[in-house]
Amino acid sequence: MDAPRRVVDYLLAIDIGNTHIKVGLYHHGKWQEEWRLSTDPKRTADEYRIPLKAFLQEVLVEQVDQVVMASVVPLLTPVFHRVAQALSDAEPLQIMPPGYGLKVQYTPADSLGADRFVDALAAWRKYETSLVVVDVGTTATVDAVSRDGVFLGGTIAPGPHFLAQALAQGTAQLPLIPPGIPDKALGQNTEEAIAIGVGYGFIGMVNELITRTWRALGEHAPVILTGGWAGRIMSHLPCEVNYEPMLTLDGLRYAAEYQFHRE
Repeated sequence: MDAPRRVVDYLLAIDIGNTHIKVGLYHHGKWQEEWRLSTDPKRTADEYRIPLKAFLQEVLVEQVDQVVMASVVPLLTPVFHRVAQALSDAEPLQIMPPGYGLKVQYTPADSLGADRFVDALAAWRKYETSLVVVDVGTTATVDAVSRDGVFLGGTIAPGPHFLAQALAQGTAQLPLIPPGIPDKALGQNTEEAIAIGVGYGFIGMVNELITRTWRALGEHAPVILTGGWAGRIMSHLPCEVNYEPMLTLDGLRYAAEYQFHRE
């Protein structure tokens, strides 16, 4: 007789990124809550456990059935393993490529960033066709997924904050300004000139990477867009996009479900 399928009522997904840590609580077939924490490799497990425990208690949840996580910050990975052990009796599930129903053409496969992998996994599971997956935040990643569920590779480029920092740190007189997308073509002062150059330069870069990825795929595949800058650049991209703000957390959920079905 087959063992009964494991029931996970409350799933906590944690995406440990370079700038922010996104946390989602999945219950009754949907994301019930989403929270964000700042990424700080100097913080201890207790300094992350206490706010996460408080978030859960605010929605009357003492413990979750499972924690699933992905990390691109190696120093915080063991920290969040300890945090997860305080939030659930089950061992945390850390998602790393390859596997979970998505093949990977990358060398070596486990060097593919966990965030790019779960983004691609979620996009393919949702749309089940050839795709261009764009995540714009601290960095910009533009990746290709084949119709039959193979991660084909992609590109990594600096995000707007890195571009602004490079100008300030690499020159004697240019100031560091918060990046944005001004509604004008020409700057009438240095700050405006930097903002326009960084904002529209970033958009142009993402547009070109999408175009080159289409060329590599041999088709104008649907573009799936996520990340902290997605809302700002969406209207400037060369095509209609499918905006998926929960894409990374969805990828963690799909990976967890795949694992549960194999247990």
